[in-house]
Amino acid sequence: MSSEHVDVNPILEGLVGRKLPRSVLAVSAIAIGLGLLGFIYGLFANPAWAWGAFVTGLVYSLGIAQGAVIFAVIMTLTWGRWGRPLKRIGEAAGFYLPVGYVLLLIFLFFGHKLYPFVPNNYVTGTAVSLQPHSLWGHSTKPFWLGIDMLIARQALGVGFMILISFFYIRASLRPDLIQTQTFMRQKHPEWKAPGWWSWFTGNPKSIEDEVKKSDHTQSILAVILAWTYAIVFSFVAFDLVMALSPWWYSNMFGGWVFASSFWLSLAFIGIVALMARDWLGIRDLVTRAVTHDLGKLTLAFCMFWAYTLFAQILPIWYGNMPDQTQFLLVRMRLPEWAWLARTVGVLCFLMPFTVLTSRGIKKMKWPFIGILSTIMLGLFLERTLLVMPSVYLGDTFPTGLFLAVSIPVGIGFVGLVTLCTTWALSQLPPVTVSDPRLQPHPWDVHVHPIPERGQSTSH
Repeated sequence: MSSEHVDVNPILEGLVGRKLPRSVLAVSAIAIGLGLLGFIYGLFANPAWAWGAFVTGLVYSLGIAQGAVIFAVIMTLTWGRWGRPLKRIGEAAGFYLPVGYVLLLIFLFFGHKLYPFVPNNYVTGTAVSLQPHSLWGHSTKPFWLGIDMLIARQALGVGFMILISFFYIRASLRPDLIQTQTFMRQKHPEWKAPGWWSWFTGNPKSIEDEVKKSDHTQSILAVILAWTYAIVFSFVAFDLVMALSPWWYSNMFGGWVFASSFWLSLAFIGIVALMARDWLGIRDLVTRAVTHDLGKLTLAFCMFWAYTLFAQILPIWYGNMPDQTQFLLVRMRLPEWAWLARTVGVLCFLMPFTVLTSRGIKKMKWPFIGILSTIMLGLFLERTLLVMPSVYLGDTFPTGLFLAVSIPVGIGFVGLVTLCTTWALSQLPPVTVSDPRLQPHPWDVHVHPIPERGQSTSH
């Protein structure tokens, strides 16, 4: 961030007359419509593929939204100033979480026949015995993967994580909304706050007291939410993805998925920040320095994704146990899936790692958006590769179903997240205006080269 004091009044002025752009609303509505049509078509063409595409999009979209909230949590825990202009975008993505929870319940109650251990399942049409035997590998596995326990575990765990996220977001928003209302009463008496703000601003105190209380509450909830995310999202990975192949397991799988979900959220936050900074009036805050720092963090998680992937593959490969290697062989060696595995490797590692090592790319709007979009596409295909070979047992890749169901459903979930995020940003101060850490630290010293005549130091 710049070392200059941030004047938040022009940012608050921007709330007057701000509406969700019609173009965003139209594109999001079209995306959601495509997803719905694709899913309905899939239910008739191949229910296993349709519900597989649904759970792929569900895990993907929940990763975006919850990971974005965790970005805000990390800014709180680390007292980070560089990412403060992006913190509200992460919190805004959290407005998708209640929608995602409803979609999770729909899958748990109506799509659970996707699992091979459920009677009359979509995959084989016959039930896998729940009695302990060699295929399960452990006598407690049938109990753990009992469908009632799985549903209860996910409904309660994810519900608790979203509830803590809501209280954290409320603590962050409350002083900002109170300060905004005070400012608007003085400058724009005709302006009316959205009705739902009253849920956050009831019984306001002085802004100083509200800021102190907010900071204290966020600090406590951030610790709880960070641990909750790591635990609950690991179970999301275990129950919604790994359980589709109940004979295979990886202890690192949960950590790999929740870390890559955070990486996915970084790409989403970067795209929204760069695409919407003029609309939100925060162009002077989302500077090249901010995108450069975001790019460095994105590069770090690119390497972490590759490291944790290799750390899972290596012991399975040299152990050469048939019940473990089959999961990898299907995805990496069978011709119908191997091309997708190679594509994921290129999009998730080779391209981001190569491009993001460039310092300049991270400071350029459209090239940076391009590589962030590549990461999002790569991780969607990676989630598809994890799920679909477990639910589709054909000996050829179903190109028609992939194009007519998986792609539209994935687009629909992204459209939902985008709509919820941009709607929230149209209703809220786009940055944490009352947060003292939005301002530069008084002890910080920033040394900049003298710009040439006509050259901007921030853009």
